[in-house]
Order: sequence, then structure tokens, then C-alpha cells
Amino acid sequence: MRFLLILVFLAFEANAQGLKGSETVILRVDDESIYAHLFKPQSKGQRPAIVLVHGFDGVTESREGFWARELAKLGVATLVVESFKKPSRMSTAQGVRDAYAALGHLAKQPYVDAARIGIMGMSRGGSVALRAVDKRKHGGGPGFAAAIALYPGCVAQYRNPQPGAPIQVLIGGRDDYSGAKHCGEYLERIRSAGGTAEVHVYPEARHGFDGDTTNEREFFFAQAQNLSDCVLYIEDDGSTTYAKTGEPLETPRRAREVMRRDCMKTGATIAANARVKAQALEDVKAFVKKTLLNPRSPK
Repeated sequence: MRFLLILVFLAFEANAQGLKGSETVILRVDDESIYAHLFKPQSKGQRPAIVLVHGFDGVTESREGFWARELAKLGVATLVVESFKKPSRMSTAQGVRDAYAALGHLAKQPYVDAARIGIMGMSRGGSVALRAVDKRKHGGGPGFAAAIALYPGCVAQYRNPQPGAPIQVLIGGRDDYSGAKHCGEYLERIRSAGGTAEVHVYPEARHGFDGDTTNEREFFFAQAQNLSDCVLYIEDDGSTTYAKTGEPLETPRRAREVMRRDCMKTGATIAANARVKAQALEDVKAFVKKTLLNPRSPK
């Protein structure tokens, strides 16, 4: 265990040194400091920006670095948030807090248009992006102007969404870890609530399709806890219920017990795909141009 902790610490320290082409930013979240990696576009004047939230495997050059550099080429400042400091920082709720700290930092920068700051995330980061654009997360302050979620987990959903920005979801048709079905159903409820939401399903793609495409081998992780068959509703009062039975889940521990009993399975497949990654890039560019790069983006 000590050896594993050392490896996690060293991986964090390596990432904290910065992604290629980035500047290091220190954010204050509650009473802690976290690292972030800032990519500035070459274009002058106030530009849109994106907060980029990583998944459970942390920040990598081939994924977060790739997206940040491509967005910078498009004229979008990007701040990659390093939320992997310790295991407690891995919850979706903490990810949302980290993302809003990053939004607050970007909004103060003279080169950023504070009204055009979006959020983008992969896997767990995609779940953060979906949660962060619900109006209940604004806290009376500014919110995100758009959200891009790549293969998000759609386990915890607002029963009655209050959409605050356009949403784009990109997911693989062969994703056996997140799964397109429940995300599609959630996006339908978001649209019914007046929101704008588009989804791109890439039929042959697996979870993590935008990873390191120098190796496109499929990796099956037999012991991975898989919640793709589970749906929890976040009620209007903030409580959580199990969608299948309606039973209340008073604590995170109770939620885990119910999911282990009824819907959790094991095993997940991860695979990068160069062709799908290239298509996803074009789809993301089109969405960013339509929302953030247009000063009159739809809300």
C-alpha cells in the first residue's frame, strides 16, 4: 500500500510540473491548493475559455494535453484542473467545486470573456461537466456557458433538471463502462426542461476513445466497479433516491449498499481509437464555434 501511495504521489508531482505548452496556476479550493495547467491562445483581445476536468486516470499529455492545445489553436483559453491530489478529491461534488474555482480564476483574467467560459470533461470529468451546468450549482454567481462531456457516467441525475447552458455529449456505442442508454434518457429530460443538448454516439468506440492512439488495443479491467446499469435521482430538496425502486438513499454508504445489491457489476473495457478521436475533435470544434466562439451563444 505504501508503494502504491508513493506511485500516486509521484504521478501527481509529474503532472503538476505542467503539460507541454502550459503555465502552472495554483487554485484555492476551500482550504486547499490545487494545481492547474493554463493554455493561452495566440489571438489577442478577450477570448472564450474552457475549464477541462480529467477522469479517474488523471491528467495526461495524450488526452488533456491534446484537447487543451487543440482548443488553444481554436482561440480558446483552457485551464486543466488537477483534481487528483488525494482520493477524497475524486468525488463528482468535489470536482464541481474545483471547476467553479477554475471558472472564478479565469473570469478575472483580462484576456478572458467571463460570459463565455465553458466546461469540458472525460468520464468522471464528464459527469462533473453535466452537474456543473445545472442552475442549482451557480450559487447565485456566474455559471458555465456551455458543457462538453465525453463518455460521462450518468449514474446520478437530477430528477428535474434545471439546464443552464447548451450541452454536448460524446460517447461510444460499445462503451460498457458509462453506456449511452441512461445518458440518452437524461439528455431527453434536460431537453424536456427547456435545455439544449446534443449527443454523438460513435458506434465502434469504447470508453476512453480519445486516449493514447499509439496503442489502440482494447484493455479489459475485470475488477473495475461498473455502475452503468445504475441510476440515482437527485431530488429538488437535494436528497437522493434509487430510480428503480424509489427508496431513499440517506448517505453515500447506503447508496453504495443498494447499488452493490441491485445494479453494480464488474468489468470495463478501455480503448483509444484514432479515427473516432479525430471525428470527436471535429464535433467539439463545431460545438465550440456555435456556442463559446459566438458572443451571442444560446443559453
